[in-house]
Amino acid sequence: MSTVLDARVVRTREALRQAMIDLATESPLDAITVRAIAARAGVGYATFFRHYVDKEGLLADVADMLTRAFLTQVRPLLREKDRRGAARSLCAFVEDNLAIHQALIAGGAGETVRAGMLRQTLETVGRARSSAPGGPLDDLLLFHLVSAILNLLAWWLRNFDQVDAGTMAEIIDRTVLTPVGALRRLPPDGLGDGPA
Repeated sequence: MSTVLDARVVRTREALRQAMIDLATESPLDAITVRAIAARAGVGYATFFRHYVDKEGLLADVADMLTRAFLTQVRPLLREKDRRGAARSLCAFVEDNLAIHQALIAGGAGETVRAGMLRQTLETVGRARSSAPGGPLDDLLLFHLVSAILNLLAWWLRNFDQVDAGTMAEIIDRTVLTPVGALRRLPPDGLGDGPA
């Protein structure tokens, strides 16, 4: 009985996530209602609330799902220290899931969703670390890495017709991935004692 229930929960959540992604291709996030999501997913309105507190909870789940899918795809490149390949993979992934990324990162429902996306991505990337943080510098670099990439992606998604994915990948690599990689190699005292 528990397995059937668990399978049903998984299917319902998948349907709700896909409904949110599909609806994001058609409407701005703030115009998408819980009723529309439930109808698109083929579930009852009340069923939605058995799985998510509100639309933002579903958006957080979608953001987490996308981040985990991307990390699974890019992890081998990061192990090989192929930063440029990782940046290309990121831009291709965003392009393949363009509408939902535009909604989540570039604006749809405004800064609240973007702040939630940053928090969710930080949590997901933090859980995926291959080793525990070595101190506050590791946490700072992770925050900088994620927030800088999200900011660059937000700019790109607002100017999508002006910059191709290859160029954007190069920008992400040269302005974020390579500099953060260099900082991570510094000894803990390599950053100095602060302002003189």
